[in-house]
Amino acid sequence: MWPGVALGAFLANAWTGVPLVTVLGITCGNTLEAVVGAHLLRRVGDFMPSLERVRDVLALVVLAAVGSTALAATIGVGSLIAGGEVSVDEFGSVWRVWWLGDMGGDLLVAPLVMAAAAYWPFRRPPGRGIEAVVLAAAVVASSIAVFTQDTNLAYLLFPLLIWATLRFWQPGAAAASLAVATIAVYYTANDDGPFVRSSPDDSLLLAQTYFGVTGITVLVLAAVITERRRAEEAVERIAGALQDSLLPSRLPEIPGVELAARFRPVGASYRVGGDFYDVFETRDGGWAVVVGDVCGKGPEAAAVTGLARYTLRTGAAQVDSPSGVLTVLNDALRNDRSPREYCTVAYARLDHIAGAFRLTFSTGGHPLPLLLRSDGTVENIGTHGLLLGAEADPQFVDTIVELHPEDCLVLYTDGITDAYAPAHALAPADLESLLRSCAGSSAGEIAERIYSTVLDFSESEPRDDIALLVLRIADREAPQNGRSQELHLATGAGASTT
Repeated sequence: MWPGVALGAFLANAWTGVPLVTVLGITCGNTLEAVVGAHLLRRVGDFMPSLERVRDVLALVVLAAVGSTALAATIGVGSLIAGGEVSVDEFGSVWRVWWLGDMGGDLLVAPLVMAAAAYWPFRRPPGRGIEAVVLAAAVVASSIAVFTQDTNLAYLLFPLLIWATLRFWQPGAAAASLAVATIAVYYTANDDGPFVRSSPDDSLLLAQTYFGVTGITVLVLAAVITERRRAEEAVERIAGALQDSLLPSRLPEIPGVELAARFRPVGASYRVGGDFYDVFETRDGGWAVVVGDVCGKGPEAAAVTGLARYTLRTGAAQVDSPSGVLTVLNDALRNDRSPREYCTVAYARLDHIAGAFRLTFSTGGHPLPLLLRSDGTVENIGTHGLLLGAEADPQFVDTIVELHPEDCLVLYTDGITDAYAPAHALAPADLESLLRSCAGSSAGEIAERIYSTVLDFSESEPRDDIALLVLRIADREAPQNGRSQELHLATGAGASTT
């Protein structure tokens, strides 16, 4: 490297007439600025060139823009004095201009280069091409208008800089601040604009201070935005994994039975719902079909949901009757209630006996399920039980129902009826009428009909979680493997079907 530096210094001296000691000093200072700045950023600041963390922006400012540039300015001005280009008395003013100029390069040019490399091809930020063109035209036009006026209106550019940062993150912030700085320096150097003072040095100092502050401000804002976005993505991934652990990944295959489910947590895409459902095989070959609703929302409700779901599975391995399983869950909720925990559960046990299906059902504080018979009649089954976790010795009642081919059982949470209450509510009579119109349909068709009808009430976000589970006895003539297992998970951001 040093032979190249010496050759460059010699050529510069030959062409400009500047003393060799000055050229060598400036060359060494600029080289050391880059080397020392890079070393400090990598070794001391654990620097990431994408500038997506506030600490990276602060490291760029302190270690590179302030620290390494001060070294280059000191060596450079000292070289000018050694070569007789400036006097010792001018050291302070020349050093200040040199330092601020180099600082501007570190705060304006370097971030743009690093952001362009890190974000190419610019698909992550929310802003799009047409918006970028409009924004660029607005920044240039507004900057020309501001910096050709004697009145200081530079603050009018901040909304555009904020716009560029919010929509285009680091690339937008760096490009917009560089455009503003370029226009500001150009007009200031030509004695035009609000930064012009009696001394050229004072004019450039004022301009450099302005774009240095704006550059730091928008870079910090961009870092805050991307840090928040990363945090949201992490929370969304955690919430998704947690929600997946609280619901079956797929519905099991039950010979002669069709199953379909719909689920939608209320709120943002990273919101964990308090509703749940489950279908699992019991210890003696029967099948448990469960729908529940935990009081509350968020991580606290998710903790109770996990407790409820796995306690029900544990209880089903200990006792056979649905009322007995609900008693086990009630005891678990009361023994682990800090703060007090409540939930409602509809628990059904399906047994295949002598070619027929028998359903044993019990509920604790939950809406009673609806039974659609093959002839189109609809009835509520079961007896209302007490809210789980409310009393130490609740009395749950078992109800036994015979299911025949094409009969359909619908279990749901109150999000089905109250998703858009009080403006729009699906009354029990309306739900029964809707279910009667589904006679002869498959489990998947019935679940989708109910689910889409609920969401058609409004384009806004439902006010409560939605959980729906449909169990239908297959036709006698249908092939044994012609059953349907359908699972539909939806969030505020979209939906997926498995």
